[in-house]
Amino acid sequence: MKILRRDFIKTTTALAGYLLANWLTPFKLFGASSQDSPKLKIINRINNSEAMIRTRLNRGIILLDFTEFAAQNNYGIFTNSQKRKTVIYIGQDRATFTAENGFVILNEQLLHFLQEPLWENGELWVPALVLADVFSKYTSHQMEFDQSGFTFSIGQKDVSLTNIVMSAMENGTLIHVFADKEYRETEITHKISNDWFYLEILGGKVDPKSLEATPCKGIISDIKVTSFPTIISIGFKLKKPVISRDIHLENNGREILINLRISDTLAVEDETKKDLEEQKKKWLIETIVVDAGHGGKDPGAVGYDGVKEKDIVLPLALKLGELIKERMPAIKVVYTRSTDVFIPLWQRTKMANEANGKLFVSLHCNSNPNKNARGFETYFLSADKDEKAKDVVLKENEAIQFEESSDKEKYSGVNFVLATMAQNAFMRQSKYLASSVQDAMHQRLQVLDLHSRGVKQGPFWVMVGATMPNILIELGFVSNKYESKILRQKASQVKIADAIYSGIEKYKKDIESAI
Repeated sequence: MKILRRDFIKTTTALAGYLLANWLTPFKLFGASSQDSPKLKIINRINNSEAMIRTRLNRGIILLDFTEFAAQNNYGIFTNSQKRKTVIYIGQDRATFTAENGFVILNEQLLHFLQEPLWENGELWVPALVLADVFSKYTSHQMEFDQSGFTFSIGQKDVSLTNIVMSAMENGTLIHVFADKEYRETEITHKISNDWFYLEILGGKVDPKSLEATPCKGIISDIKVTSFPTIISIGFKLKKPVISRDIHLENNGREILINLRISDTLAVEDETKKDLEEQKKKWLIETIVVDAGHGGKDPGAVGYDGVKEKDIVLPLALKLGELIKERMPAIKVVYTRSTDVFIPLWQRTKMANEANGKLFVSLHCNSNPNKNARGFETYFLSADKDEKAKDVVLKENEAIQFEESSDKEKYSGVNFVLATMAQNAFMRQSKYLASSVQDAMHQRLQVLDLHSRGVKQGPFWVMVGATMPNILIELGFVSNKYESKILRQKASQVKIADAIYSGIEKYKKDIESAI
């Protein structure tokens, strides 16, 4: 790995003066609790939002609550409590911070800082200056910690090529170039000259320093970026001759994949392979449980023209399962129901647990007396709930009325808060899964004119007891004439299932690569 060291002498000197002048009383400089700490204003210029999050002072270093920072900005986050490390996902970039460790891993690049994160009460607190420096210096994101105004701003650089990731293969090297705009094949050319492979992109915009800081792997020893008036040229220095090369576009032209193959074999070292394999035994997603809501004597919501919720979610669930089997054949798919039968709510998660499921995805449709209500939304289980989610929770929990007396007794006297406490270990993963699926649906279903209502939380009985990350998706409103029609169409169901699959696939990739 390439190791880069940042010098914080000037910033820490300025910080010391600021702390003495402004923070001495509230923090008592050393050892103040996070409850005593002033709030830091987070200004997100990308989505025009503001939030206040907790901070604390440790040995003169200002740290922010990393979990709260991610939640307020809707970033993906995964914490390994045993190793006291947290991975944050911001766009296409991934950074790993570890307690009492000055090294940060950014997209497999190792950076070194003098300030270290702190572990407290099962959460990581990250130095604000380090967080800003990591993403501003080496990615397309623009972050700045303003000590005088006690604000942390988040923005985006004016670039179209955001990141490069390399993977060493036994027969060559795979180069992955990410973009935040769509490129066509006619806008991309490539050549090899004097032991350099050049990728030239028409109309590209870059931050040369961040791309050139990419850790080189395999047969690549260096990167040079040159900007011309209309073209960006990215040069990759080759250690060995290339016998063939392939380039193709993915994700609608937002990802450029370059496969450089050599004549001999390149051994790939993996110093942490044993440790990763042990972790993946616990978190590896091997079985996905797909739950089609309602069924049998329980029609679910009855919408426009008499359409029943149960008749929409079943074919969609089966299609989602087919996509998972087709595209990820190593994964086992379990259906709570594959026909029009009634399954009690408690029995659905019992089936998931007995199948050793690693993800639980429950599909439903919404309804509202207001026929103009529209859109899809994704929920994760919580004893707390959004006030706007109240009606949805009540409707989905009404399925209990169709259960036999012996089944209903299973809910009596159960404290919902206590029931959900057992799932706290999966709360963050469930929230990230919900965000991944909702984002994928938002990106892919605009073509159907379906509206995103965001990620929410609520106490759904169908999710209680699932010892795995779990979400509930409201696919749309059957009470809305347009959405009722769209949700019944087979072609639309394929698009919706594909969007949900994409979110699950991203979640799987992110979680498994973080451990």
